Amino acid sequence: MTEKKKAKKSVGQIIFSVILSLLMIAGTGYFLWQISREVETTFTLLTDINDAKKELAELKSEQEHLLQQKEQLLDENYVKIWARGEYLITQEGEEIYKLPAISSGN
Repeated sequence: MTEKKKAKKSVGQIIFSVILSLLMIAGTGYFLWQISREVETTFTLLTDINDAKKELAELKSEQEHLLQQKEQLLDENYVKIWARGEYLITQEGEEIYKLPAISSGN
């Protein structure tokens, strides 16, 4: 009868060990899945940071260009030359002839 109890205990212990092992494997799988999600999020954020840095560089370049343009527009001579060229403003006694654009198709 003692051997049957030992056999029952060993079968019960085996079942318990199998169930415990399966639970531990499932827990490990869950944690690995969570880690993979965190790694994916990290890479996504790094990509977003790099995109934002590029956009910031472009905006700084545009700001520099606009500040340069502002400085030029504060110069009265530049404004006169620009207005004459852009809007075909003439001085007394001048005539403007507008020529057709040269097409590169032919």
